[in-house]
Amino acid sequence: MPQFADARISPVFRYRDAPRAIEWLTGAYGFVTQELHSEPTGDVAHAELRFGPSAIGISSAGPVVAGNPWTAVRLGVYVCLKEVDAFFARAVSARAEVARPLADTSYGARDGSLRDPGGHLWSVGTYPMGAPDADPTLFVALHYTDGRAAASFLQQAFGLEPGLVVDTSGAIDHGEFTLGRDVTMMSASPRERGYWGDDSQCTCAYVADVDAHHARAVAAGATILQPPQDTPYGARGYYTSDCEGFVWGFSTYRPTPAGLQHPA
Repeated sequence: MPQFADARISPVFRYRDAPRAIEWLTGAYGFVTQELHSEPTGDVAHAELRFGPSAIGISSAGPVVAGNPWTAVRLGVYVCLKEVDAFFARAVSARAEVARPLADTSYGARDGSLRDPGGHLWSVGTYPMGAPDADPTLFVALHYTDGRAAASFLQQAFGLEPGLVVDTSGAIDHGEFTLGRDVTMMSASPRERGYWGDDSQCTCAYVADVDAHHARAVAAGATILQPPQDTPYGARGYYTSDCEGFVWGFSTYRPTPAGLQHPA
């Protein structure tokens, strides 16, 4: 069994109006609110929304707080696993930048934060998110300037195992890397080829009926970046942005963890 086999990966968001975003995501995209912890001000301290067995984390954006790198970003990645100290030590030995050292939290978890060479912020902790024993329905997608360096880092520092890698332009156009049951996707193709917007992270989701999901999103007022279309690799999908401009892709494509046979 590979190291960190219990890991689950979730995208995390900081919305300017998190209560409205939660309502919007449940109505437009079909998320279900699993956890909601609010501040006396009405801001969201932490919320967990499920899409099938996978989850996203949401909190309210606010002022930048010294010593808390998460207050300075809109998007990031959360890795839940038991062996958090071993994961952190491996990453540090591979020269990952420590954004916040490991520490025990007031809510009974242990976590710390790291930055990868693309500037993406990762948190690693024991706080559980998502169903641990189910195939994922959400996949973090990250953009890097240097795809080869990023791929090497993800393997050496975070222990992600490479699966499908498409390299047709001298850079990595599309790569899939497994940790536990989850797959993280990455690309170093020119940004204008994708739907990254102002960010270098988007969230991809598996849906069985793309056209029905698209109709639901349109009815809720989602901005459609690319309408549903069939792909050369046999899937069907569309891209959209939500109420605060975060980019999402919904598709019948479901990445296969490394070590398993990839669909043709």
